[in-house]
Amino acid sequence: MNKPVYPFREIGIGHYPMGNTPVSPEDSKRLPSLMNLNQTAASSKLVYVHIPFCDSICPFCPYPKAFNEQGARKDYLAALFRELEMYGMTPQIRNCSVEALYIGGGTPSVLDEEEITALFEQLQATLPMHNIEEITFEGNPASFTAAKLKLLQALGVNRISLGVQTFNDELGRRLGLLQTGEDSLRSIQDSREAGIANVSLDLMYNLPGQTMEEWLEDLAKVVELEIGHVTLFPLKIIPGFGLAKRIASGELPACGGLELEQQMYIEACRYLESQGYSVESTYDFVRPGGHHVYSRKHFDDYLDLLSVGLGAFGDVGGYAYQNVKLLPEYVKKITSGDLPIALGYEVKAEDLPNQFLAMGLRRTAIDRQQFRRKFGVFPEEHFPELFDKFVKEGLVEIREDTIALTRFHGLFWGNNVCKEFCEEQIKMAFPK
Repeated sequence: MNKPVYPFREIGIGHYPMGNTPVSPEDSKRLPSLMNLNQTAASSKLVYVHIPFCDSICPFCPYPKAFNEQGARKDYLAALFRELEMYGMTPQIRNCSVEALYIGGGTPSVLDEEEITALFEQLQATLPMHNIEEITFEGNPASFTAAKLKLLQALGVNRISLGVQTFNDELGRRLGLLQTGEDSLRSIQDSREAGIANVSLDLMYNLPGQTMEEWLEDLAKVVELEIGHVTLFPLKIIPGFGLAKRIASGELPACGGLELEQQMYIEACRYLESQGYSVESTYDFVRPGGHHVYSRKHFDDYLDLLSVGLGAFGDVGGYAYQNVKLLPEYVKKITSGDLPIALGYEVKAEDLPNQFLAMGLRRTAIDRQQFRRKFGVFPEEHFPELFDKFVKEGLVEIREDTIALTRFHGLFWGNNVCKEFCEEQIKMAFPK
């Protein structure tokens, strides 16, 4: 491996712009106006619902989460349902059409069957879901049951996302995973038997002590199971988290360096492509029929994203926001009648070229001609210094109709390329 272009790989950009300014009590009262919630024009929306509860807190996970406890779930769901009602009664949401729904976490599969049913009843009661194309329900193989999966299918779920991470039980033990490889295989089979054929898996690589052979064995299992969509995440060691401490103490072997991580990524690209998968994003690989509607409409079409729940990121009516991250604060805000938004940002016209590239290149390529039609110039004319750098470093290839991340160098560093288009004040909102 030559000298790295960047000192480390960035986490992928899921939203741009992001809420980055604290919402004052005065601003909180203005949120319906800032989000244009009183507009009556028809619009299309995506919806994200965050369920933060987990039976075990993974020692590497940076997302908003809470220990699974029945009383806490009851209070949280009551607040979540009220948040849905607050949005659902506004003209903008009443007149929208929800095109895709993603229920993520956390671990939504820890909800019991009664709670799952109540959640879907509330979604149906508060949101216009008559034209919905895709409903994804995320979870852990250790807490999915055949009965829950049959219920989810009956409620309209047509896509399951499983946080497998690895089929290797020794590597799973090092990560502190609850599930075993057998649990994962059972959940995949149960999903299909319940009538949910679209199953997506998350896998992680460059795990503590993981060899290339072990990584390729995980990928071979994905192919053997004919999984339609797989997301590959490099493990991020977060200082102060449990996994970092166990590695530092010598209790666990270290992860490989950047060179091994790059080799693992390239081998994954080559192997999966040889088995009929295509690279859909800097993280995602799909077989025919395995495409993710929610991601396509979010990253390619930039649909408004109504996000509810703890720590959720959204963008509604030209206002980007993030909800509060602490469970007691979330419940308190809802109980007091306020939207639980902690950070906000009014999206401006000058943010849109950056958004086009920051989010579009995560999908590996953007339409160069479409950019010109929207903004009057080609991307390399709008951002000449950046594109000079990217071309010099072999990160992107500029063609007549597209600008694409190069194989495999640009794909490996793709998240870093995307972040270069973020304005400085918004970069600060992203984790390192």
